[in-house]
Amino acid sequence: MPYYPTDYSDIPTLETSLFPSDQLVLSQAAIDTILSSRIVIPDNSKLAIIKFPGALEQNSSKYGYGYWRSEQYLSLQQSYVDTLISIIDSSQKINSISLLPSLLTPQSPTIPILREAAVRLQAPLLVVYRINSDIYQEYRMFRSTKAKAYATVEIVLLDIRTGIIPFTAISTKEAQSAKRKSDANDQDLFRRTEQDAVNKALNTIANDLVAFLNSN
Repeated sequence: MPYYPTDYSDIPTLETSLFPSDQLVLSQAAIDTILSSRIVIPDNSKLAIIKFPGALEQNSSKYGYGYWRSEQYLSLQQSYVDTLISIIDSSQKINSISLLPSLLTPQSPTIPILREAAVRLQAPLLVVYRINSDIYQEYRMFRSTKAKAYATVEIVLLDIRTGIIPFTAISTKEAQSAKRKSDANDQDLFRRTEQDAVNKALNTIANDLVAFLNSN
């Protein structure tokens, strides 16, 4: 019978991976070791960030079917990355932050592939995030002066040395806005309202991650 200490400070630190890529099922001994060990976030860590692909049809409905070539869309995505980086960089545990280029991974990357890509960047920590957002359907039907949007941001922190995920979070936020003179059409109103909802969710989830890092 494995022993699971009740005092977290007495638990030995896990420093090596117990997830061999060629082993389909973890052994019972590996499971016992993982569940009875703790993860310590090292000081002055380098952290990598990568965005996990979201639903394509949501983007095309507001930016057109060539949305990936839209300057406005690309600028917006960069602003989301900048928001994440600026907040996470405030953690006393983080020394530097790098973006993990999507070209280093396939379209639907697995945990082992993401882990190996982060190793090539010499980043002991990897943050994977995904954004899903849209306008509420009932506000599309009566789209004249107001819009209401929702955004869900998911985030996963992967400890590269061990392959353990010590932190996950999901944040869903809403935003409502009225049409402004600066809005040329309803699409401008929709995009602006959706952006507000995404920023609210990003700020919440990034601050939760920083709190976890600082307390570890």
